[in-house]
Amino acid sequence: MSLTAPRAPAPRITYGAVLGSPYVARLLGGTLTGRLPNGMAPVAILLWATASGSSIAFGGLLSALYGLSSAITQPVKGRLMDRHGQTAVHLPAALLNSALLVALPLAEPYGGPGLATAIVVGGGLATRPWKPGCGHCGRACCCDEDC
Repeated sequence: MSLTAPRAPAPRITYGAVLGSPYVARLLGGTLTGRLPNGMAPVAILLWATASGSSIAFGGLLSALYGLSSAITQPVKGRLMDRHGQTAVHLPAALLNSALLVALPLAEPYGGPGLATAIVVGGGLATRPWKPGCGHCGRACCCDEDC
């Protein structure tokens, strides 16, 4: 005799049922498009570093610093979005991140590795807080009222 009661089988949820829910396809398309820059920037930094004559190790270090500085600031940006709204945080972050990444090729002739490192860390600190901004969208789209 078992001490626990038998569990009822969980309802079977299919991909079609999830993707057929209202607004899910638009939500998934938006999140994939929005996450592309965060995934492509470290690869682009590595390619830029090797193309400009630096070693793969230095390019890897720059990519790691970009990811680390981005991860460190995400909780703070999430709190700022709660306090001031998404647009007030996303827009300046996107503009600053873009400006710094566009300025990265200028680091080689004018400042060398030190300037490149500072630009990459600054760009990582300015990445858009995508995950905190999309969390409420998924709950509003896919959950019941008690979610």
